[in-house]
Amino acid sequence: MPVKGGQYGEVRVGGASRAADSENSGKDGMIMANIGWIGLGNMGTPMSSNLLKAGHAVTVWNRTKAKADAVLADGAGWGDTPKAVAEKNDFIFTMVADGPSLHAVALGADGIVAGLAPGKVFVDMSTVSVEESAKVNDAVEAAGAKFLRAPVTGSTVLAQAGTLGILTSGDKAAYDKTLPLFEVLGGNQFYLGGGDEARVMKLSLNLMIATTMQMEAEAVVLAEKAGLDVQQVVEIIAGSAVGSPLTGYKKVPIGTANYAPAFSVRLMIKDLKLAEAVGSQYGVKLESTAITKSRLELADSKGYGDLDFSVLTKLLEEESDYTRP
Repeated sequence: MPVKGGQYGEVRVGGASRAADSENSGKDGMIMANIGWIGLGNMGTPMSSNLLKAGHAVTVWNRTKAKADAVLADGAGWGDTPKAVAEKNDFIFTMVADGPSLHAVALGADGIVAGLAPGKVFVDMSTVSVEESAKVNDAVEAAGAKFLRAPVTGSTVLAQAGTLGILTSGDKAAYDKTLPLFEVLGGNQFYLGGGDEARVMKLSLNLMIATTMQMEAEAVVLAEKAGLDVQQVVEIIAGSAVGSPLTGYKKVPIGTANYAPAFSVRLMIKDLKLAEAVGSQYGVKLESTAITKSRLELADSKGYGDLDFSVLTKLLEEESDYTRP
C-alpha cells in the first residue's frame, strides 16, 4: 500500500520516545535521529547527505574511506567498522552493490549484526536476492533487532533531490518508526508486507527498466539509420505514449552518446539474474528479460560493463554498422 508522508512528532529510538527539545531537534523542529550509514557509492552518498541536511546525526562507514570524504566534510562521523556503526546508532542503513557485499558488512565478526541490540532497526536499501535477504533477517531477529528491506526506485538524480520511491517490507512497527527518515530520502513510500515482498517488487521493476532500454535502443537505431536526427528521436520518445520518467532520464546519455554510469551494465546483469531466479521460483517465463540480459552480457564482453546500461544503443549501432555523423 502506498504511504504518504507525516511529520516528526516523536521518533521512537531504542524502544523509547525522545521528546522534541532544542538539544535533539533538527530542521523545522524535526526530532534528530542517530543514524548509521554503510555504503557510499553513487546512491549512498547523496542519500546519507540528505539525512545530514535534515538535521540528523549520521555516522558512516565505507570499505574505501576516501569515498566518505564528502559526507565527512558535511558533518558526518566515521565508524571504524560496521559493528562500531551499529553499536553507536539506533537506525543502521546499508546501500551496497550486491548480496555478498551485504553479507560481508552485516554478518562478519565486525559486522552490523554483532553491534545490534534490541530496539534497533537495520534497513537495507540494496538490491539483493530473497535468499540473501532472508539470511540477514534471521541473524538480525536473533539479535533482538528488526530488519527492513527497503530497495529504492529512481536514479542518482532522484537520490540527490530526495525524491526516490522507497519499497519497504518487514516488521510494520519498525517501518512506522523509520518512516520519517524514509520521507527525507523519497517522496513515494510503499509498505508491501512483513517479509521479502519489497525484494520481489524491486526486481520486477528493474526487469521492466532494463527491457525498456533494449526497446529504446532498437527504436533509436532504426530511426537513425533511416536518417532521423537522434536528438529529436529521443525527445519524441520521451514525450510520446511510450514515454516515461526513465526515457526522460536517458535522453541525454543516449542523445549525446555519453554513457557515464548512473547504473552500470554489470549491476543490471546482476539484477536480471536475480529476477530470473525469482521467475524460476514462481514458474513465470521472463523471455524479454532473458533477451535483454544476453544483450547486456554482450556489452560487458565488449568492455562496456562499467558504463550505463543505456549503452545498449551504442552496442546496436555498432552491430548495425552505423556511425553517428
